[in-house]
Amino acid sequence: MFDEIAQEAPPTPIVPNRGSVLASRTPPPQPEPVVKTIEGMGALSLHDFISRQFSMPEGMFGRLTGALMGLINHLPNKRAIKLLDIAEQDDVLEIGFGPGLALRKMSQLVRGGRITGVDRSPTMFRQAQARNRAAIQHGKLELIHGTFECLSLASASVDKVLAVNVIYFCSPDGTALAEARRVLRPGGTMSIYATDCSSMKWLQFIGPETQQIFDRKGLEGFLQRSAFASDQIDIQTVWLPFGFRGLLARLRKR
Repeated sequence: MFDEIAQEAPPTPIVPNRGSVLASRTPPPQPEPVVKTIEGMGALSLHDFISRQFSMPEGMFGRLTGALMGLINHLPNKRAIKLLDIAEQDDVLEIGFGPGLALRKMSQLVRGGRITGVDRSPTMFRQAQARNRAAIQHGKLELIHGTFECLSLASASVDKVLAVNVIYFCSPDGTALAEARRVLRPGGTMSIYATDCSSMKWLQFIGPETQQIFDRKGLEGFLQRSAFASDQIDIQTVWLPFGFRGLLARLRKR
């Protein structure tokens, strides 16, 4: 069996080469792993352990989860980013950036604006930081270690918000959506991708950290009860390889 998973050293922040540009905010020291050994999974079970890693990747298994997330989210990221219709001057926020692949794509689209990413996993922070080092150094990108329910951004400070495969882990009371709407400028757009619950159950990604799952009707109801209730809400079903079904929502703040 595997020995205890060693904790990673604290990340070294990337310092931009201009005094006025943004730097990566270093996350606090990484907490003790939830599962220390394979034997230590105990009551969690392998299924619960995997689902927890997708919610909060950490340690050695978190790094592997980040690589898998990159594969799973490739097409959803592409669809969700296209739906945002990002302009060169847009300020963009990604909630739950994972390994940072969508951040890298959006940094190629934004010229005069800035990109901010928020994620609660120190392991994903490190992966995204390494993958987007140049954008950070040039002041185009800022990474923040934090929660979706309390964004450290000013109100009406971004034009677009991206959230791919993270809504399951947000509080059912809609706090994260209220925060996303708060930071959006009038006329701004949020793009949300969620795997349909039928595919979620088949993939067995549902676990202790999953606060809610959605079919199309459920997602529509959740959004209509959220802070975006008075805004324009459009939802479409998207089909992915191997018959997987996803839900793509566009929220436009009035």
